[in-house]
Amino acid sequence: MAKANYDVIVVGAGFGGAPCAALLAKRGLHVLLLDKNARPGGKAMTLTKAGHTYTAWVVVSAPMIDNQFEKVLKELGMEDRVKLVAPGIQDTIYRTPSGAIKKLPRMEAGNMDPNIIFDWLDIEEADREEALKFLTDLTLMPPSDIDGLNDTSFEDFVRRYKVPRPLYAMLVSMMCDLMFMVPVDSLSAAEGVKSLQEIFLRSGGLFCRGGFGALAQVFCDGVRENGGKVSMRTRAEKILVEQGRVTGVVTDKGVFEAPLVISNAGIQPTVLKLVGEEHFDRSYVNYVKDMVPSVGMMGTRYFLNKKVIDVPYGVIFSDESPWNMERYQKAREGELPSQGVVFFEVPANYDPDAAPEGKQMVMTGYWCPPDPKMTDKEKKAWRDMGEKIMLAAYPDLARHIEYKESYTPAHVCRLTRDQVLPGQGGECIGLGQVLGQCARSKPSIQAPVRGLFCVGCDAGGYGVGTQQAVDSAMKTADAVLRYHRLHQAAR
Repeated sequence: MAKANYDVIVVGAGFGGAPCAALLAKRGLHVLLLDKNARPGGKAMTLTKAGHTYTAWVVVSAPMIDNQFEKVLKELGMEDRVKLVAPGIQDTIYRTPSGAIKKLPRMEAGNMDPNIIFDWLDIEEADREEALKFLTDLTLMPPSDIDGLNDTSFEDFVRRYKVPRPLYAMLVSMMCDLMFMVPVDSLSAAEGVKSLQEIFLRSGGLFCRGGFGALAQVFCDGVRENGGKVSMRTRAEKILVEQGRVTGVVTDKGVFEAPLVISNAGIQPTVLKLVGEEHFDRSYVNYVKDMVPSVGMMGTRYFLNKKVIDVPYGVIFSDESPWNMERYQKAREGELPSQGVVFFEVPANYDPDAAPEGKQMVMTGYWCPPDPKMTDKEKKAWRDMGEKIMLAAYPDLARHIEYKESYTPAHVCRLTRDQVLPGQGGECIGLGQVLGQCARSKPSIQAPVRGLFCVGCDAGGYGVGTQQAVDSAMKTADAVLRYHRLHQAAR
């Protein structure tokens, strides 16, 4: 088996691994970046089919202003290599208790008029003062007060106010159900409030021309152009550990040696499979096994013979759609509700080159269990619920479908995150922002094996989805560089 020596090996070219590898290469380390797939980007990789270009599943980024992508691109000197776009429009669709479909009137980005929102949601005049107080307190809450909410659920935080149900449903559907993919009563209020503040004040709806995979590809180019190596279609089979410290990685293409290994494969797959339980004490292994992932996402890609939707993304919700732990558990046991939250993305509406002329691909996403071994019956039940909601909001869509295809947690698992525990592996985000696993309690980027680090949404970062992963990448790059220099100086 061939051997090659590096300063650091990064396993996984997702939005944790790829920017971290690029930053370390830029800062002078000899880097090897590995990924089992043909394309980088992890859960936000770009796919192509029949002239359509799209992200593997629904991916919308926030905030728009002063985002983490731009910070990494600036350090790499690669700002002009990719086009980040923010169309500034979306469809937020409210299904009223009577079944009427109401779209939020379009407002200028960054200028959300509360009265327009209250009118749209049919909030009574008598309830508006309390609703406005809630929105004001949430938007202007100082960091010290937010920090005090680390151990409070977002549900308990909202209960401090008399928030009208439609406004509650809107915020929960947009935030817990889309940005964090965890039930409202398990989400840390600190994470929720801080993220909502960023969207209110710095806008959301950030995309990338060519799909987010194009941005991941630029990060990979940053590795190569700074003296590192990127090896796609290379599956990591084992992270080697000798006498309590990492020594390299075994892959299906040979053994690569390095005193530092950064894993973007998820903490649970890293500890329980790539490294192995025997290299950690029992308390840490139990801690890792007890971690709770986000829920899964599944959906349908509708390939249309006509442009049907004129916005790049949207969300469809009702008063009954927000998920809490009890409702989600009942759904997992087969009691699916008639109303859930559906997200959708239309790539050609933020990237004109993403679809053939006159055609369109609309992709939906909605909650489901993260189990990649869901039965066909279970998948159909969740899929039918999501499709019913989508077609009720956009009835013209059904008449223009040329063909459609579904994605499930099994696809997520196969492309990104190996299953190592029952019922898990197809999670949408990773560990999510569950109470006890986020903010001050977020798992450490440095594992209790010398030279081993974890990067991505499981460790060290803050933010929503890809932004959280890149935030982790920046912090991990700092920590690994410091570790490397300290140990070099100590020799």
